[in-house]
Amino acid sequence: MVESGRIDHGHHAGNAYRALDETIALADAVTVALERTSPADTLIVVTADHSHTLTISGYPKRGNPIPGLVVGAVGEEKAGTEPARDLTGRPYTTLNYANGPGYTGASNLQPEGAKKFPHQPKSYEGITRGRPDLSSVEVTSPEHLEEAAIALGTETHGGEDVGIWARGPGAAAFHGTQEQSFVYHAMAQALGWN
Repeated sequence: MVESGRIDHGHHAGNAYRALDETIALADAVTVALERTSPADTLIVVTADHSHTLTISGYPKRGNPIPGLVVGAVGEEKAGTEPARDLTGRPYTTLNYANGPGYTGASNLQPEGAKKFPHQPKSYEGITRGRPDLSSVEVTSPEHLEEAAIALGTETHGGEDVGIWARGPGAAAFHGTQEQSFVYHAMAQALGWN
């Protein structure tokens, strides 16, 4: 069993860079497991226990860095070559959180504007200058926190269904949308624990 709990830590910190970097590490671990086992005798299940409030927004062009500013179209019109701008004239990133420490109002730890990791505030003030101008912010830096719409000290879990993938004996049981407790019962059945 491999758990990649640091993905969860990255999301709770409002830091998509760290969450995505840890997701790559999990993918590497799954690759090793697939290479070192046989699908004839080893069941491999990959899933999550919950989602997070990370969203992908805008219409970034193909190849746009996922933690970067959206370069492409504002709507569904033809993609441009400069960062897309919101209706206040400011560029925005592809990734954002619905809530968390990336809220851009002044906190008890950092001034109003873009936030940097680590950031675990106890209080915030409202946003007085609107969204920050990210034109000169290193949004692809591992320390950059994605903007959050709701001010919280840590980001919360989301409510979306999470994917589940399986290979090996009993893998056919893992399909469609299931209640989370189903995963245990499908694994128990695959192991012959009747």
